Amino acid sequence: MSDTVASDPIACWDTLLAQAAHVLHHPDEVGFAPRLEALADAIFAALRQDPDAGVFALLHGEDAAGYAVTHALRTALVSALVAERCGWSLSARRTLVRAGLTMNIAMLDLQNTLVTQATPPTSRQRAEIASHARRGRAMLEAAGITDAEWLDTITHHHVTPGGHALPRQHNDLCPLACMIHYTDVYLAKLSPRATRAAIAVNVAAREFHVSAGGADNPFVTAILQEMGIFPPGTFVKLRNGETAIVVRRGPTPDSPVAHSVMDRDGHPLPMPLARDTALPEFKVVAALPRGQVPLRLNRQMLFGHSAR
Repeated sequence: MSDTVASDPIACWDTLLAQAAHVLHHPDEVGFAPRLEALADAIFAALRQDPDAGVFALLHGEDAAGYAVTHALRTALVSALVAERCGWSLSARRTLVRAGLTMNIAMLDLQNTLVTQATPPTSRQRAEIASHARRGRAMLEAAGITDAEWLDTITHHHVTPGGHALPRQHNDLCPLACMIHYTDVYLAKLSPRATRAAIAVNVAAREFHVSAGGADNPFVTAILQEMGIFPPGTFVKLRNGETAIVVRRGPTPDSPVAHSVMDRDGHPLPMPLARDTALPEFKVVAALPRGQVPLRLNRQMLFGHSAR
């Protein structure tokens, strides 16, 4: 896996996503537990090699593995990145990768259904949602997973209803569960639903900040600081009128590394053009919902690799 990461990080994350889809959808197969552990180790290794490529690949990907699996891998990736920012131990970050992957293992099909369902959840669906953490733990235990920290994290990962502010007395809450919970909520806001079009990432971040307790919630603060205003995979409008896509986080939250992909008249550029967004003429002036940019990109080219 390390050679793949070094040669083409986008292809690496596409491969990991496909592997995650197979593993997570087949928990009853013989050897599920060691395959899941190996997958988590590979994700952690790729994350340490090129985290921006991972964020870009998963946020800008086409959900080829289905929303539920893609969201699980996004949560694993981002929660581990945020935990590193917070100075958490290697062991805790590895647990977050495992917990993020498996937090919704008991409701993957339902999660895919709900994303495209234009009506509120039925009573049966609500019951399945309410019990999924407990059932997920039971599935992992039945497969031979015994890591108590991992199991406890997924059991308690719904810390607050709807991702709202932490309760006043929260010292007894599991920090890993809180990290998974708020990362889950943040990333869900970035994805469109049948009942909601995609919104710009900065708008989603603002909504998340307000609804989840703002500056009083250390998990929210850390997530937004780590991801920046314009995370990799975000389409943005530059001051010169061009449309660009962010490929890496920059030296400051509002000056990401970006490549212009459309000119000021909305015509696709023959080749992406690197722009220094710290310069006034290339300053990012707005984030664009993905649905507003009907352009299919060569993701490998943006990271200096040829598509396979």
